[in-house]
Amino acid sequence: MTLPRPDSDRTRWVGPGLLRRPAGLLLAATLATVGLSACGNDGTTPAAQSTPSATPSTSAAYPTPSPTPPADQDGDGIPDSSDTYPSDPKNIPQQEPFVLTCYLTDGFDQSRPFTILTGKDGRPDFSEAWAAKPVSCDAGQEIRPVSPVEETAYKTSGYDDSNIAVLYEMCGEVDADDAYAEAGFAASSEQIPEINAALTLCPGHPYAKKWRAAVRQGQADAELAAQGRLFEDGTYRVGKEIKPGTYVTTDVDGCYWERQDRSGNTIDNYFTNGARRVQVTIRSSDYAFHSENCGEWRPAR
Repeated sequence: MTLPRPDSDRTRWVGPGLLRRPAGLLLAATLATVGLSACGNDGTTPAAQSTPSATPSTSAAYPTPSPTPPADQDGDGIPDSSDTYPSDPKNIPQQEPFVLTCYLTDGFDQSRPFTILTGKDGRPDFSEAWAAKPVSCDAGQEIRPVSPVEETAYKTSGYDDSNIAVLYEMCGEVDADDAYAEAGFAASSEQIPEINAALTLCPGHPYAKKWRAAVRQGQADAELAAQGRLFEDGTYRVGKEIKPGTYVTTDVDGCYWERQDRSGNTIDNYFTNGARRVQVTIRSSDYAFHSENCGEWRPAR
């Protein structure tokens, strides 16, 4: 019997006997073996295991929001929670709010508190009090200058101490019987700085126009007094202490005046128990002029 060659396509030599295997099956088995060796323990390929997921991560889809910056309404870089003046970018010193107690009647039986705040112009806001028209106000405490406006008011007032509570009280009141608001009222040399100081704090006061008129009249009178053309009761040297001229006084009771020569003798005199108006002409030849209970003499118009 003839045996096939060991390298025959139909048979393979494996020992004492012959085992026939088709060539195609051998190739398939080889490829299968190679494929299994390339897989992982779970049957997946390394490439499949290392491929990143196409689904975006939660952090990429929803980024962590930045923290909300603290409130800073005036934009000065200081958070409102620690800003002493949160509505003022310049942080100008301001008076702390306080309560002004005001009385609405002359009998002081009706009172009302008003909280005084600092307005946008740096001045205290009295508008709520002005609307109620109180006849009198009481600060109930000493008030020291804090803001630049208050410092200016204090310097203008001429006060000896730094308590400006009186100025706040003046600004809060809207009294119909306010002497400073009377027509023709002339503020004295002591009253002028106080009124000007109050107007520094509250230039929009309902009586501001009348207060300014009183100041102007007072300043005009001060100038007349310096010239010797405005004087009160007493005895004055003509030409040295007072000027000659025609003078008047009003609303007098028991008014007496006399013109004197160098020897003290009476040149002329006058007396009235009461009069709405009294007039006298002092001549340059008179040596002195004397008056009693006549009040204030001012140049006749």
